Amino acid sequence: MPQQHQRVLFIRLSAIGDIVMASGLPSSIKRSYPDSKLTWLVEAPYKSLVQSHPYVDDVITWPKSDWQRLVKDKQYWQLCKTVWAFRRHLQQQHFSVAIEAQGLIKSAFFAFISGAKMRIGFKSKERSHILLNKVVNKPTSPSISSEYKKLAFYIHTLVNGTSLNAKSEVRYANAISAFDYDMCIAVSEDKAKSAQATAATLGLDTPYIAIAPFTTRPQKHWPLTHWQTLIALIRSETTMPIAILGGPKDAAHAEGLTFDNDDVVSLAGKVSLDESISLINTCFAFVGVDTGLTHVATCYKKPTVALFGSTRPYTQTDSIYTHVLFEDMDCAPCRRRPNCDAKFDCMKNLSPKKVFSSLLPYITSIPVKTKDVT
Repeated sequence: MPQQHQRVLFIRLSAIGDIVMASGLPSSIKRSYPDSKLTWLVEAPYKSLVQSHPYVDDVITWPKSDWQRLVKDKQYWQLCKTVWAFRRHLQQQHFSVAIEAQGLIKSAFFAFISGAKMRIGFKSKERSHILLNKVVNKPTSPSISSEYKKLAFYIHTLVNGTSLNAKSEVRYANAISAFDYDMCIAVSEDKAKSAQATAATLGLDTPYIAIAPFTTRPQKHWPLTHWQTLIALIRSETTMPIAILGGPKDAAHAEGLTFDNDDVVSLAGKVSLDESISLINTCFAFVGVDTGLTHVATCYKKPTVALFGSTRPYTQTDSIYTHVLFEDMDCAPCRRRPNCDAKFDCMKNLSPKKVFSSLLPYITSIPVKTKDVT
């Protein structure tokens, strides 16, 4: 396969965590196609996550909500015209390679209609791979970004005239360890300045700890009482400010964690996603549940304590500063099918003292911020 002058369409539509873990692929693709132009196709709400990526040349957004609205309003003819116009826009880019990094029908569909002759992606349960012509199996691995690392390596083998066959599958684990893969999330300079200005007005102009207690599914939450206990334990050792991150829907619960605590600031609903990412980049340490912001902290190699339960996307990372904590229960990880009658013991049994023990060595490494107990 010729390596140069390729126009590459890279498809990872959503969501925050998966975009973060797939963010090492553009640099890997550029190593395989050194003179290529790489365009990332992503859902509109996540455009800001990828548009400042140093190895992404262009971004095309899929207006998913607009298409859904047309379906809801039964405007099927208008939907067909919209899809056709989107297809035409993709084909006008003259993509020669489409890399589908999601493993779903919708993402493989975009690879198919792009007009790219080479369409590479994952074999999936949805059988979306029938729309592709180069397919790789997702690995079973405890390592962060394992499927994206394998896809990067597979592309590398294709470009160099080899293939990932049964024998090389066996050697894959050793080969990938020598294959560079670096997650990369960048925000614009304007967003970074805006985040720091907001942080400074709230007293976060000194080293601070960021926490992310909130996510999309209740089975991934750590009990709020555990967060309160953890904050109290942190306060017993340091006066370092604590910043609570989250979205507008999390604001009320986040404010509740600030009660009776000095220098605990809620930013939930007060800063954008880009600004939250920028604040993680400047924080001293981070604690979070299975949410995209936690993966961002690992990406930035911050001292990170990741709290996993019903979901366990990985147990090993490429950062020596990330500590993945979970309770090794027979029913976990249950992923999207909890069978505990909403008890979520896998998260409840993860004690605040255990979490604090992972965080403590970092706190005590800066004694200037340690409380004077004399």
